[in-house]
Amino acid sequence: MYISVVLIGSTKFKKKFRKVEEQLSLKGYLVFTPSVYTQSGDSPECGVEVKKVLDNAAKMKIARSEIVVVIDVDGYMGSSTKEQVAFAEMLNKPIFYYSKGEVDRL
Repeated sequence: MYISVVLIGSTKFKKKFRKVEEQLSLKGYLVFTPSVYTQSGDSPECGVEVKKVLDNAAKMKIARSEIVVVIDVDGYMGSSTKEQVAFAEMLNKPIFYYSKGEVDRL
């Protein structure tokens, strides 16, 4: 049985997301990632309404995951990520932070 992990954080760190996704997948985790990397420049047409949809989707992934990993390069977290962390805390999900090297513990 796979343990499900969701990666959250600023989508401007797309390369880090992909690296951690691969690392955890190779260890046997089922990894949920952002569907769209809006801040990486991949989808510049993403507007306010789409952002709401994506933020809600992220919360659904958090609710369905057993573990949350925050991709917080150099400790950076934007407002959406902070809201998602608060949501995960409310659900008592274990949270691991990339900037603290905690991903390696998984």
